[in-house]
Amino acid sequence: MEAIDTNVLVRYITGDDETQLEKATRLIETGDPKLINPIVLVELSWVLGSVYKLPRNAIANTLKEIGRCGYLIYKRPRPVNAAIKCFIDGYDLADALILHINAEDGADVTYTFDKKAARLTGYELLR
Repeated sequence: MEAIDTNVLVRYITGDDETQLEKATRLIETGDPKLINPIVLVELSWVLGSVYKLPRNAIANTLKEIGRCGYLIYKRPRPVNAAIKCFIDGYDLADALILHINAEDGADVTYTFDKKAARLTGYELLR
């Protein structure tokens, strides 16, 4: 199996560097689907929001499309898709991924000091 890093995915999505876009497209669309690690999605959402100034709904749509395109596959599809739904609802993607990956790994609760994260069912605010 092959995987790609965030910068390759950013070039593929934004097309902001023609040479790198061509290379990324050839890699992604040729051969077997490429693996996308959940950390790559966290970085991608940050880059698209902070650098490219895309609104949350555009980032969420991009994350959903990645999972549907056929060229790319999520490393952990169940927690990733659950985290994307949380992101759409206004939660932090990293917090949601942590929670849902922990749950998939058998955790009944994830303790946090983060009041925003604690709004997600499955987190418990440590007091």
